[in-house]
Amino acid sequence: MALGVSLAYYTYATKVEVKRKPKLSQELSVETVKVKPQQFTPTIEAQGVVEPRTTTTLIPRISGEIISVSPNFRPGGFFKQGEVLLALDQTDYKLAMKSAQAELAEARFNFEQEAAQAELAEANWSRLRNNQEASDLALHKPQLARAKASVDSALAKLQRIELDLQRTTIKAPYSGRILEQFVDVGQYVSPGTSLVKIFATDYVEVRLPITDKQRGLLDLPRAYIGETTDKQRVYPKANVKAVLGGREFRWSGHVVRTEANVDKATRQMFVIVQVDNPYQHNQDDKPPLEIGQFAKAEIQSKTFDDVFVLPRTSIQGEDTVMTVNEESRVQRKKVNVLWETTDQLVIKDGLASADQICVTYVPFVSDNAKVKVIASN
Repeated sequence: MALGVSLAYYTYATKVEVKRKPKLSQELSVETVKVKPQQFTPTIEAQGVVEPRTTTTLIPRISGEIISVSPNFRPGGFFKQGEVLLALDQTDYKLAMKSAQAELAEARFNFEQEAAQAELAEANWSRLRNNQEASDLALHKPQLARAKASVDSALAKLQRIELDLQRTTIKAPYSGRILEQFVDVGQYVSPGTSLVKIFATDYVEVRLPITDKQRGLLDLPRAYIGETTDKQRVYPKANVKAVLGGREFRWSGHVVRTEANVDKATRQMFVIVQVDNPYQHNQDDKPPLEIGQFAKAEIQSKTFDDVFVLPRTSIQGEDTVMTVNEESRVQRKKVNVLWETTDQLVIKDGLASADQICVTYVPFVSDNAKVKVIASN
């Protein structure tokens, strides 16, 4: 018993005192920013493929053998408007023109002969002083009309042959570049034969898809029946970017039009950005903007006044931010999000100047809960 009492006493004397843990604060720590209205110009980003503004397949309207081609008549070759790209053999058309000239001369001779006979017939009828009215046949009027028709027919035939003779030289309808070549010297071609596929080089176009929300930020050209596009109007500017050889290059352009329909599957509309003189050599040794090339574009939108720009972390739910009042209590607010990026949020309506916005993501805190503001900007 003495041993047991001693052991109990020793245990009580050497016991470890348990310290109470301090009560933890239930207040959340958050960061806030104080907002003020400002101007903001969103940048719309899209991507598409560079396309020529005009692509044409040249087809002859006559038959003939190709006797010569331009030195630039090769895929990738540049040419100017009116330049002769290829020429057909003119021999058959020159012979046909001589024959048509002879037919025209004969028809004119017959017409002059009939005109003289008609004049003589009218004089003879007047000299006879016959009270009866002369018939058209007696006055040679039908014969004269037939001779005149023969002259017109021969003249039309000659003009048609002269036109065919001009068509033996195939000229460029505009300044451009050759995309595909289908024929060469010595080949016989006929109407309907594809000669060459060309495209214009004065400017290229980039077809860009935009969403309905992006569309609302842009001052896009609109088309109405009976109205023409206002050429004096300034449309949104755009920067077209492409990576070539590991380097990024930029070209300046502007929006020129929109397409006529909205894509049923994606609900997107396509806008067309025009880049002028894409093949013109420049001082910064920028490469040409080739057709078929993948490109990105940044379109400058309208400038909005009295909007609030917040960090992306301010969003606490769908179109919802959280304000912190003077008593450090939070309150959710529905806002009208005008635009958002990966790191910014642009609010149009729903906030007031000097509102203190929570930028710490706290999705599960209740309204009127007290928080601790650890940083405020």
